[in-house]
Amino acid sequence: MEERSNGMSIAGFIVSLGSLFLGLWGLTGLVGVVLSAVGRSQAVNNGGKTGLATAGIVLGIIGAAYCWIMMIIALI
Repeated sequence: MEERSNGMSIAGFIVSLGSLFLGLWGLTGLVGVVLSAVGRSQAVNNGGKTGLATAGIVLGIIGAAYCWIMMIIALI
């Protein structure tokens, strides 16, 4: 069986990982979640692996939430 890589999953994971270090008001996390969700959907439809996409979704949510929490704390 041939292994297939999914570019959207990889891009989503990298952007989501970057969102942990570069907040930009949580937008990087949201972009990473969207890319990872599209990549996961493509992987499911093509019978590929979904691990990187799932990790990208989780990291993107954590990165965006952390940024929003820090902004709220800064405003208080």
